[in-house]
Amino acid sequence: MKKEELLIFGAGALALGFLGPMLSEDYKLIFCDVDIKKDLIKFLQKENGYSVNICSKKIIPFKVSGVTAFNLSREGERNRIKKILKNIRVIFTAVGSEGIDETLNFIKENRREDRKERLWVFSAENDKSILKRWRDKLGEKIRLSDTIMGRMCRIDHPGKYYQPVGSGLKEAVIAEDFYGLPVPADIHFSAGLRGKAWQVMSEEEFTARSYLKLFGHNGAHAYLSYLGALEGLKYLHQVDSKLLSEVKSLLNKEVGPAILHSYGALLSEIEVKEYCNRLIARITSCTFSDTIERGIRNSLDKITSGERWVEGAKFILKNGIIPKYFCRIIAAGIKLNIKNGLLSGSVDEIISEHCQIREEKLITLIKEELRG
Repeated sequence: MKKEELLIFGAGALALGFLGPMLSEDYKLIFCDVDIKKDLIKFLQKENGYSVNICSKKIIPFKVSGVTAFNLSREGERNRIKKILKNIRVIFTAVGSEGIDETLNFIKENRREDRKERLWVFSAENDKSILKRWRDKLGEKIRLSDTIMGRMCRIDHPGKYYQPVGSGLKEAVIAEDFYGLPVPADIHFSAGLRGKAWQVMSEEEFTARSYLKLFGHNGAHAYLSYLGALEGLKYLHQVDSKLLSEVKSLLNKEVGPAILHSYGALLSEIEVKEYCNRLIARITSCTFSDTIERGIRNSLDKITSGERWVEGAKFILKNGIIPKYFCRIIAAGIKLNIKNGLLSGSVDEIISEHCQIREEKLITLIKEELRG
């Protein structure tokens, strides 16, 4: 049986490390990126496959096959993608928040006006503001949907532990051993999605899990990364027992209880506790060997209003819990960006103008952490 084509904008860590291994068994994947990825694109065009390093207790090479790629910086290949867009049914965007608007505009401008089937676009950017900005801009025939990207992925030099993407390439794709791509049941049915990778659930459960992942997984990752950076660490597996104890408190005393208070009818207490307890071992895995640098990337943006750490602190407070440790993420983000020369002014000005926090309790907690 001929596989359906699925188009992926972006050929970075998430696309190659998560979407490729998850979806290549059931779809013919077409990656597209720009000239900065020209060597990788040429390789994928020639070999129709690549290698990923799956990290659990050991590092296991995994071959993704049956794929191809196009370079959007080259007119001929860009035109090929425009033709593919006329009939494609399913697209993933994995271009990061900085590139998402240009990508969605490209999709909108090159879709087929008279298409009968809806075009399903899944955003893998971990940015909930995208759906709000684009809700009414894409027209009736394009449905933009959120995703939960649960698997950590990164790109690094191969070194002695990791296999390169392919022969002659100087990058390795590194991914943790974590499976599943959650999707709301109505979207799964309406889009006719195929294969074993999809985890089908209600819209309400999907929302609950997306916040558990954003505030739990991403929050714990940021806590260890931001405070680890202030201590001068390079890798997350280097964090000491004090930080590990604190991040357990963040998960088990703040995020977990807040999630259960809001979504306890959808997620069980045992499930949430088990998820939180597994997170720390995943994040500090020696085989995955995640870097502090990756964890603090875009920290200036992430401590602004509407972004994950300010919204996470507000979410926890709204659910009747004092977000002491979650506010420590914001305080550490402020310290890092003052240190790097990206923030200036008084603490009150930064909290009010950059973070745009108005809740007195949150302001007090952040200022206490900054004084400490």
